[in-house]
Amino acid sequence: MKTVSTFCRVCEPSCGLVAEVDNNTIQRLQPDKTHPVSQGFACHKGVNYLAIHQDPDRLDTPLQRLGSRQPGEGQWQSQDWDSSLAEVGSKLNAIRDQYGPDAIAGYIGNPTAFNALGSQGIGDFFMGIGSRRIFNSGTQDCSNKFAAGEAVFGTSTLHPLPDIENTDCLLIFGENPKVSHMSFISIADPMAKIRTACQRGASVYYINPRQIESASPKTGEVVQILPDTDLYLMAALLHEIDALERFDEAVLAQHGNHVAELRAFIAPYSADAVAEVVGLDAGQIRSLAEEFSGAERAAVHMSTGVNMGRHGTLCYWLLQMLSFVTGNLDKVGGNFYSEGFYPAAKAGRARLDKLFFSTRYGEMRHIRGALPGNLLPDMILDDDNPVRALVVIAGNPLLSVGGEARWRAALEKLDLLIVIDLFRNATGEYAHYLLPAADMLERPDLNICGLGMQYQPHVQYTDAVVPAAGERKEEWWILSSLLQHMGMKAPLLDQPNPFGRLEHMMARHQLSVDSLKAAPSGTVVLDTQSIGRFYSDFVQTDDRRVDCCPPLFADAIALAREQFQALKDQAPDYRLINLRTNYMHNSWYQNVAKLKRGKHDHNPLHMHPQDMATLGLTDGDPLEVSNEYGEVTALARSDNSLRPGVVAMTHGWGNQKTPGLRVANRYPGVNINALLPNGPGSYEKLSNQAFMSGVPVSIRLPDRP
Repeated sequence: MKTVSTFCRVCEPSCGLVAEVDNNTIQRLQPDKTHPVSQGFACHKGVNYLAIHQDPDRLDTPLQRLGSRQPGEGQWQSQDWDSSLAEVGSKLNAIRDQYGPDAIAGYIGNPTAFNALGSQGIGDFFMGIGSRRIFNSGTQDCSNKFAAGEAVFGTSTLHPLPDIENTDCLLIFGENPKVSHMSFISIADPMAKIRTACQRGASVYYINPRQIESASPKTGEVVQILPDTDLYLMAALLHEIDALERFDEAVLAQHGNHVAELRAFIAPYSADAVAEVVGLDAGQIRSLAEEFSGAERAAVHMSTGVNMGRHGTLCYWLLQMLSFVTGNLDKVGGNFYSEGFYPAAKAGRARLDKLFFSTRYGEMRHIRGALPGNLLPDMILDDDNPVRALVVIAGNPLLSVGGEARWRAALEKLDLLIVIDLFRNATGEYAHYLLPAADMLERPDLNICGLGMQYQPHVQYTDAVVPAAGERKEEWWILSSLLQHMGMKAPLLDQPNPFGRLEHMMARHQLSVDSLKAAPSGTVVLDTQSIGRFYSDFVQTDDRRVDCCPPLFADAIALAREQFQALKDQAPDYRLINLRTNYMHNSWYQNVAKLKRGKHDHNPLHMHPQDMATLGLTDGDPLEVSNEYGEVTALARSDNSLRPGVVAMTHGWGNQKTPGLRVANRYPGVNINALLPNGPGSYEKLSNQAFMSGVPVSIRLPDRP
């Protein structure tokens, strides 16, 4: 038995892990107590990953589909890699030659963000093909942050972090750190740092539609807002802070542009004006504004619960304004930028002219190279130049993007669907070819995802813990080999060291893969002091000033005003939000048997007891949830953590037609995304971010009209 140091690649913290290995088989996976950053912490996601690695439903060889492409029908035939790559490459070339490169599209899933060589291989592949039709899961959960960063700071990769250890007042919007462990901040055990902050007297407020698990007398309290109204609360906080004359005028004069326009935007949104819409007492809003602006050091953070609303980009803008106008940006105890091992802020610099281009779906833009995921079915089914071939890499859009029925029709229509994944998931059931990928324990890697977002900057490297089983291959190798079979250059295969580009980036700190291998836990902690350099070194606007009200936002601001008035005139009866749990992470853990026990073997519709009583429901009763986009049948579950009129459901379920995942197929649950807006108009134009939280729905009993 030997122990091998590695790290988790399920979410941003990249917590250190230790694998116990016997005869090239991993027997146990545990937190690394000697890791210099995570120090023995790893959450349920990392510890349970071994079940994914060992899952008997894993793909082991390339598979070609024969016969019917309906899920559960047809046959799968094993092939060797040379045959599969030759066939797929030939078919891609034929489609590209006949219809042009945009007839080939790609959908890139969340796991690729935690795969340093995989993400590089994806870029090489689609650049080689020449396709501009790239879609990714970012437009389902975080593209708003990239769009706002570009507009406010001049770069998509500048995301100031909250200095939790030194702050006196922390506002956390749309985030549940105890369950999700935070996003757009790479931080080990955030709840321990929040608890310590509260012990020394800091105030922590979670702005959330639920009484979330993170809140307790020792870790802060919930400000229970109505779903998808965060923009108006943020505007009201800024309005009240300005009324208290607590804008830092010196900071604004030295570093801000369009300050008058910001003040004009927040002018109508007083605490009294927004109270009914956001579901809070006006006095509570004023009190929060006074405490936050009066604190010596205050910080903010925001995550997916807000990103997925209708105003994700505007919310992220106002989040930065709460920090900036109070003088808490680039300050100990406020928000700061973490530079890391490479100047990511400069790498993400963007020009804001000629962003949009005309299409049959209206004006559109690329966000970090990606189009709106909500439009991919339309581009397959209805476009004048339709997508005919789709390459899906570590993604499951059928269950993660709105509009399941339309997705099924689109996938069935494709001339060629190639899925590169660990499993034959719901999307893969429609594939012509399934290509088996190595998992995070079967490949070498570097923690590239946390670059620019690490609470404690560090670089870590891992070798493959065990060789890839069967014929599994790394994504970069699969895509690069496809390029070669298509007669194109494959940069990662053409160089002796695939990590060469990453080693060039690390060279500014005199680091290399070899030096990381020699370091304890494969990790080197960096001493990069970033506070005091935000405006001079990191802001990437042409004049190095923060744009407090980007002109680009004008249309979105006008739309937000209209939607505010609509909420004042008539609020929806029920609003549906996503519910995060420890038993499902997107669809990563959908096939893990030990997470399907007891009440966790399905995803019910959570409702406030008062709403259940009004409808005459008890726990376990079936009900129908519907809106203009779809209808699902679910089971009711009483949940007093919600407000009346707010209902919640966990996503990542809906595997009734996924026989390739035997556990998930046995406990299929309900696909919440069947109720989500899809197609033109279903996403935020500024960022391509889909509208996925706070969605209006109707509820009725199945046997009632």
